[in-house]
Amino acid sequence: MNPDHPVDLDSLNRQLGTRTALEIIDWAVGQYGDNLAVSSSFGADSTVMLHLATRVKPDIKIITVDTGFLFPETVLFRDELARRLSLNLHIYRPALTATDFLIEHGRMWRSNPDACCAFNKREPFDRAKRELKLAAWITGIRRDQSLSRRTTPIIQGDHIGLVKLCPIAGWTGGDIHYYLLENDLPYHPLREHGYPSIGCRPEAGFCTSQVGPGENPRSGRWVGFDKTECGLHVHDQGSGI
Repeated sequence: MNPDHPVDLDSLNRQLGTRTALEIIDWAVGQYGDNLAVSSSFGADSTVMLHLATRVKPDIKIITVDTGFLFPETVLFRDELARRLSLNLHIYRPALTATDFLIEHGRMWRSNPDACCAFNKREPFDRAKRELKLAAWITGIRRDQSLSRRTTPIIQGDHIGLVKLCPIAGWTGGDIHYYLLENDLPYHPLREHGYPSIGCRPEAGFCTSQVGPGENPRSGRWVGFDKTECGLHVHDQGSGI
């Protein structure tokens, strides 16, 4: 953000907190135009945010990071949604291919998953923000997904000073389900096999695992580590604006 034109986050959160997801996205498009993008992991219920955003701006930029360690089902799901929704998709990848990463760093996810995510997810995503000249980005994270997301605001600053918007922060799993049904949209195919949160799977049992009935949707991520986020939604400069 331009430090000469600071954003009043508290005021905007009060203002946007009374609006629908479509109204929030419409506001963001009006404010940021082509300097706005949607971040998508093409995870369990990512279709909702992609559909909402393209209803407002059909050619809105969609950014996704392909780490090289994704489930094959995720890649297929991504490509099918890109065709179905005519997505303006920008795929970013780490500096090293998965093969070269293994040669240079080995199974880093076993010993230091934060560093693995920083290399394979956060760096490519921050590079995308710079190269696409973004001022703001939209994400589909929700407060009911985990304890770490329970206080997610509608609007905040990220760690490099961009505006980050969470139009469906207050939605529930039920809201997601009914939206998908009403609009004849799909979940990620692995969701019905016990994966309510889907990230990388460099090997079975690491980074993304199946979750039992009644368990927290993100409890299958980084099992055995005190880690709940890959880093895209961790912002260490406070408001960032």
